Amino acid sequence: MNKLLWEDQSSASSFLRHEIVDEIAELWSSDELRGLANSLTRLSDVLDQDWKPETDTRHLRSVGTLAEIERDAGILAQKARHEYQRRQTRSRYIPASLLTEPAWDMLLDLFQQYAGNTKVSATSLCIASGRPTTTALRYIAALEEADLVKRSNCDHDKRVTFVELTDTGVLAVGSYLASQ
Repeated sequence: MNKLLWEDQSSASSFLRHEIVDEIAELWSSDELRGLANSLTRLSDVLDQDWKPETDTRHLRSVGTLAEIERDAGILAQKARHEYQRRQTRSRYIPASLLTEPAWDMLLDLFQQYAGNTKVSATSLCIASGRPTTTALRYIAALEEADLVKRSNCDHDKRVTFVELTDTGVLAVGSYLASQ
């Protein structure tokens, strides 16, 4: 009797799972679900940083291009998001292996997070690059060597490494976005 009850519950659970997947498939495209997964990864990054909304430590510099980029970071982040999405859309029509610019995808992702005053985990950045982790980590190292990004460890979880734009990186990406 217990086995029969378990089988009934199991098939009911399986039916429910299939029903949920069918409903999600009607409402969301696979690209939208991937975007949601990426957003959840970024939310995890924020939580790893012990996020507190009142602690925005970014400060506006008094003069120069970097101050203008910081002032307009929200608008420029929208441009970065649009460019990143446009690049993702291309890969639906042309094989992604032919459109390889993972470093640029990473810089766009980092600029968006910069505008929100958050750091990005290396894991999240590897996902944003659309490349295998080992390849993405080589790109992160190259960006770091070019002084466009810097890495730092999470204070409370030594397994997490954050990557963020340096001032040089903010200036380079922000200047490009401002010129568009």
